[in-house]
Amino acid sequence: MNLAEFAIRQRTFVCFFTVLCIIAGIGSYIGLGKLEDPSFTVKSAVVVTLYPGASAQEVELQVTDKIENRLQEMGSVWKLRSLSRPGSSMIFVDLKESTTSEELPQQWDLLRRKVNDVKLELPASAQISIVQDEFSEVYGMLFAVHSDDAAPAELKAHAKELQRRLKAVDGIKKVELHGVPQQIVNIDLPSERLAEHQLSAAQVFSQLTTQNMVLDSGSFKLGEERIRVSQSGTFENLSDIQNLLLKSGIAELGSGLIRLGDIADVYLDYQTPALSESRYNGSTAITVAVSPVDGINVVALGDTLKQVIQQFTSELPLGTEVGTIAFQPDEVQKSINNFVSNLVESILIVVAVLWVFMGLRSAAIVGSSLLITLLITLIYMLVAGIDLQRVSVGSFILALGMLVDNAIVITDMFKAKLNQGIERYQAATNSVKETAVPLLAATVIAIMGATPVLLSQTDAAEFSISVFQILCSSLLLSWLVAMTLTPLMCWAFIKPKAKQVDQPEPKFAQIARKVLTWVVAKPFSAIACIIPALLVTALIVPKIAINFMPGSDRPILFLDYWLPNGGQTEVVSRDMKVIEDWLLEQPEVSSISSYIGASAPRFSVTVEPEPFDSSYGQILINAKDFESIAPLIERGDNWLMRQFPNAEPRFRNLKLATKDKFAIEARFKGPDPQVLQDLSAQAQAIFNAHPNTKYVRDDWRQTSKQLVPIMNQDKMRRAGINRSDVALAIQRASSGVVVGALRQGDETLPIKMQSSNTDIAQLENIPVRSLLGLHTVPLSQVVDGFETREEQSIIWRRNRVPIITAQAEVFGQTPSDVRKELAEQIQAIELPYGYSFEWGGEYYDEKRAIDDTLKQIPKATLMMVIVMVALFNGLKQPAIILITLPLAAIGCAWTLFFFGKPFGFMALTGAVALSGMIIKNGIVLIDQIELERKQGKSISEAVVEATINRTMAISMGALTTVLGMVPLLSDRLFDQMAAIIIGGLVVATFLSLIIMPAWYRIFYRDPQTENKAEDLSISSELNHEQN
Repeated sequence: MNLAEFAIRQRTFVCFFTVLCIIAGIGSYIGLGKLEDPSFTVKSAVVVTLYPGASAQEVELQVTDKIENRLQEMGSVWKLRSLSRPGSSMIFVDLKESTTSEELPQQWDLLRRKVNDVKLELPASAQISIVQDEFSEVYGMLFAVHSDDAAPAELKAHAKELQRRLKAVDGIKKVELHGVPQQIVNIDLPSERLAEHQLSAAQVFSQLTTQNMVLDSGSFKLGEERIRVSQSGTFENLSDIQNLLLKSGIAELGSGLIRLGDIADVYLDYQTPALSESRYNGSTAITVAVSPVDGINVVALGDTLKQVIQQFTSELPLGTEVGTIAFQPDEVQKSINNFVSNLVESILIVVAVLWVFMGLRSAAIVGSSLLITLLITLIYMLVAGIDLQRVSVGSFILALGMLVDNAIVITDMFKAKLNQGIERYQAATNSVKETAVPLLAATVIAIMGATPVLLSQTDAAEFSISVFQILCSSLLLSWLVAMTLTPLMCWAFIKPKAKQVDQPEPKFAQIARKVLTWVVAKPFSAIACIIPALLVTALIVPKIAINFMPGSDRPILFLDYWLPNGGQTEVVSRDMKVIEDWLLEQPEVSSISSYIGASAPRFSVTVEPEPFDSSYGQILINAKDFESIAPLIERGDNWLMRQFPNAEPRFRNLKLATKDKFAIEARFKGPDPQVLQDLSAQAQAIFNAHPNTKYVRDDWRQTSKQLVPIMNQDKMRRAGINRSDVALAIQRASSGVVVGALRQGDETLPIKMQSSNTDIAQLENIPVRSLLGLHTVPLSQVVDGFETREEQSIIWRRNRVPIITAQAEVFGQTPSDVRKELAEQIQAIELPYGYSFEWGGEYYDEKRAIDDTLKQIPKATLMMVIVMVALFNGLKQPAIILITLPLAAIGCAWTLFFFGKPFGFMALTGAVALSGMIIKNGIVLIDQIELERKQGKSISEAVVEATINRTMAISMGALTTVLGMVPLLSDRLFDQMAAIIIGGLVVATFLSLIIMPAWYRIFYRDPQTENKAEDLSISSELNHEQN
């Protein structure tokens, strides 16, 4: 009993089960997780180590190198990138892309152990290394609690209350606050007051640190218990600090004790300059970043969040509001609606085509089979945890034409058998019996066409993995439906027509018969006819632009703003306020949010936050629509160049599937920073000379100034002062020194002591005193003046080798074209011994992803060949099918060229999937030829008859696939894939129906009819006359 027999005999159960699947499919659609774009695992962590007072070079050698040396022992590490700056080390640990998300916790645990192992090798003054393995956390929803006149404490209280409410919402994983003003306890010590009481700042510092120190006082036995001794006396409020007693050096004061509050101003303040701050539409703001639980229905979650925000906003005082910076649920809903609309449009197109060419009943049967397949696939998606997002829905459209292929073949064969006078039940069961194995093999091969995406391990492949998942599941289900429900519906609804005598062969079939007769008679001539097309294709291919991945179509724009290295946060804030005012006047801008000293929270997986830098700021711009971004960038570039000629602004779009990088990057590696900077300068000069580049710079940026006191060791020894004493005195006089913390509720406020009324002009007069000494001396008595030096304050390394990257953006051309034009000059830069060059940027991602996918193609091809050899039990048939594959290149290249589409990763994915479709059609045709030969026909007759019999099914499958892809031509992500499949499948299908019979005739010859094509032609014409 085959599947068709089972379906017809058990039709009540099959129909009942089908209805359950339909209901479950609808329910699955409702319950599926919904996202805008597919998520992929960011296999990166950051190791941060502070080394206060050290230069970038000292940090590199004494901290970064030692930690990297230990991390390199991890077998799962693919790449180490490090940033050494004065006082801090950041090491970005990128794991191998073969690392699964399930293995990440174990790998991060190993990373922590490696970092912990190296801590004894670090300098004593280096702080404990912090491993941030949640560096890749994505906050899809960003809100801004903002106000023009609310006090910082009030704004912070509102933000924390919103944070508390959002955390209580089911489906929320994390809620973080950004741009929160840091409240501190300031102790201003005027030098004149200290002098009046013969006190030094060092004495006050010592008293403050020891008074607030938490100490272990041990424990005592008390009966059968042990009671712990806990000390009191730590600072609990501002008065405790003000009432701290100090030992004065003036005898007239009696006891010699004096309150700290009598000689210093002790008060609550906010960190100045702020480590980071944020604004929304020009108003002071705190950003509330919300991260949802993985796999949740973000659209439904968004409705709940809107209610929470609406209720919270109604309770805020006048002048304080909540603005929306990024709201993933709305983008998801928009994206899903767009793609579902495209899917419905594609389904209607497919059904309409079937109706025109197959009739209403056949179209209804094939369309029903398609719909049921889609619904069952939704059930699989829910079980497998595949979200409904841009790529998965697009994959449905990609698979649409292939999903009807099997049902078309069964329906077409059923009708053919009815026309032969076979009874309906026998026609249904025989149709399945004769085609089940070939169609299954063809379906498996179509799936194998997408396996290079599955086997590839790059981020781009992981981004598009649902292409394979949807193709695999839906195609297998389409075969199962075609073997069961399709013959059942054919048996139930298609009735045999009254036999018509003397029915002439359709005109199309007559023309096809004549063409195919000539093809089998002159197979080499037929093949030679396509040579000119192949030659033209070879000329077109180099003219096709390459673009790895398109940008996102979300109307979001970034403006990164850099002052020269060493710039002040206050200046960045001031400049950005001017930029904000200008942006808010632009008609294309809907809203803006600004971040000073840092970048916006990661609201998309492709956004990589910038490390903190006092000379950096970022504005996140929400445009009114995507089309308005380009004119805004052009106008903004010109305005910024006039207003801030010394700054380095950069507009950039949101990326898809790739992290933020410059379009073109030239990397130079080697030991000497000065040589690297010289090489970078040469590359930047070449970049600048190109008319279509902008934002030219490198990632080491400019050198910064440092003030160096020239220590006189003899004077220091005589004064009993060491380098630490000098450093502490200068720190107190400049940025201030943290001497402890005041704990208030759930917050810890740093206590900062600073000498007031001190500027750089008075630096040599600041008092210096040893913590153990009895007197104070001016700084000028222990130093021989000051020097201002230039220092390299940024050192990047890649896999433990210093590396500098010259960078540029591109406009008016694709990055690939510009890189090709610059390649000869860049690669001609003379490299000293021990230095090397490589391309980075989009080219690096493009090359890795495409090369990795191409490496998988031989594996996929081998699997296809194994299936075909097993199916036909021969080698010639697979060879004939594979020889016709290059024909698709004609259509692919011509379509991309004439539509002006570039070739990228999605185009490659489409080309690989296209190969499976063409092989599937080839299997259907070759299998029919073999069937015709088994019925006793000669090879020439079998080739002609089989091709005519299968032309309708093959053409219908190709036509439905092509027309189903039309809606994707307007999609930014799938347009390349759609163009590749449309052009390639049309040309390959048409030529395959001619060239494949020719190759078959070359591979197989009848001894008795060899070189007798004229007889075949005459016989064919006589048969037509007799009919």
